[in-house]
Amino acid sequence: MAIKKKILLVDDDPDIRDSYSIILQSGGYSVRTANNGREALKALETHKPDLMILDIMMATETEGFDLAFELKNKPAFENMPIIIMTSFLNKVREEGPDSFQHILGEDWPAKWLFEKPVSPEKMLEKIKSILAEVNASPMSGS
Repeated sequence: MAIKKKILLVDDDPDIRDSYSIILQSGGYSVRTANNGREALKALETHKPDLMILDIMMATETEGFDLAFELKNKPAFENMPIIIMTSFLNKVREEGPDSFQHILGEDWPAKWLFEKPVSPEKMLEKIKSILAEVNASPMSGS
């Protein structure tokens, strides 16, 4: 029996956490959730996931960014794939870029971005692709 890949889903919206957890579990993944960056760090102390899905805007407009940058600077997590999930792009379209310039001007600490809402099929397909890419990488053994 294959070992289930572990995903940490971090989002302050309980409906998002619940619905995406069901989608991920139906795709064969083991899912842990966290409500915010602090809870995510606590979860990471005991279990390193194979992949993290991280909302950008939680308690602050950049909480997800802050956590992703922090993890990329820790050797134990620097190669862990992080998918940033956000309705941020929609907010920028609606409100204009001026109030988000501090975010838009920063380097993104993750290679992958899902704009909410994301279709279950697209999410599962992309996660499968990312994990296959990571497993094929020479760095995956570290």
